[in-house]
Amino acid sequence: MAGLSLKCGDCGAHLRSVQEAQEHAELTSHSNFSESTEAVLNLVCGTCGKPCRSKTETDLHTKRTGHTDFVDRTEEEAKPIDLEAPKAPAANSEEGGTSGSNEAQGFFLVQLK
Repeated sequence: MAGLSLKCGDCGAHLRSVQEAQEHAELTSHSNFSESTEAVLNLVCGTCGKPCRSKTETDLHTKRTGHTDFVDRTEEEAKPIDLEAPKAPAANSEEGGTSGSNEAQGFFLVQLK
């Protein structure tokens, strides 16, 4: 079965994509990621529609808003992850989007174990 998430080996967080793993790595300095068959939790508030990715998030949302009805849409939203790193957007000179700068993009590779 294809992986449904990337799991951070340092803190246990489940991430939906390589891009999320890269952002997580940048924020936390964690670098130990592995492919997981466990889907990222997707609980949606039945009152306001706010998505929550953990029981802790639903508890916090309930405490702040009083909303207690959550629908589990984890299975509906679960898709195999794409292990390709996100591509940097191509500069389009026709739209005036280039400034002549050749700065390197801030991407780095997340290594899977």
